[in-house]
Amino acid sequence: MSYMVEQRWKSTLLNQVYILIYSVLAVFIGVNYMLFILVIIFVMISMFLQSYLGGNPLGKNTKVTEILQGKRLYHEPETRSIQMKDKQVMVDFQEQTKFTLYTTIGMFIGLIYFFVLFKHVPDLAKFLGYYISYSARLDLFLAFLIYFEGYFIITTLNMIWAVSRIKKLPMINTPSQYTITDKGIVIKGMISTKGIAFPLPNEVNVNINEDRKFVEVIKEGKRTITKLRFYSKNPKRLYEIIRKYGKLSEDQGTKTQNI
Repeated sequence: MSYMVEQRWKSTLLNQVYILIYSVLAVFIGVNYMLFILVIIFVMISMFLQSYLGGNPLGKNTKVTEILQGKRLYHEPETRSIQMKDKQVMVDFQEQTKFTLYTTIGMFIGLIYFFVLFKHVPDLAKFLGYYISYSARLDLFLAFLIYFEGYFIITTLNMIWAVSRIKKLPMINTPSQYTITDKGIVIKGMISTKGIAFPLPNEVNVNINEDRKFVEVIKEGKRTITKLRFYSKNPKRLYEIIRKYGKLSEDQGTKTQNI
């Protein structure tokens, strides 16, 4: 999600490519259930691609295999049991949950538009045929293009509105498991496994909260604050490892008891 907010122009360009592909294929498939199936497949592919293009949360991609070849320094195979003991975690996620709710509302409105107006695409194509073109396929292509652009406009305006409702969006990522070597950090999420190389970027800060048993690697963007939160049985040791091998300066690391 932080990729869509911070790199909005890239996300917009990618969506425009998808819309052109949808429109071309729709001309040949026509207005039927097969088009719905095709769009769902492409949406799933686009979500995967956006996740891939977004890279790791710190914006520094490295192959996982390269990091794992280094000397293992720390490994946390399961963090959820530690996270469940953190009584303040739900408070931390309030703004992120609120943002998700706002975008879900926009998605719901977009789906209503998508399903209600779908059957009227041929009517729009006929209307365009009277004023623009004498080619039935071109008319249908333009009709589908307008139709898909309408959905895109709805979701984009909703995203802009959602961002405007929150001063700075905190994006907290809590890996379910992670491994640290002298070459970097490997984090495992629900969709993919990503690698973060050492040394860490200069704009990154690291916080430790020993009471709540986590270490956060933080990167602040224009619209978002990305936090990689590593829950740990030994947060002090984890903090020192990241500080040392991430080559962080003194002002890039802080110790906090209640974040």
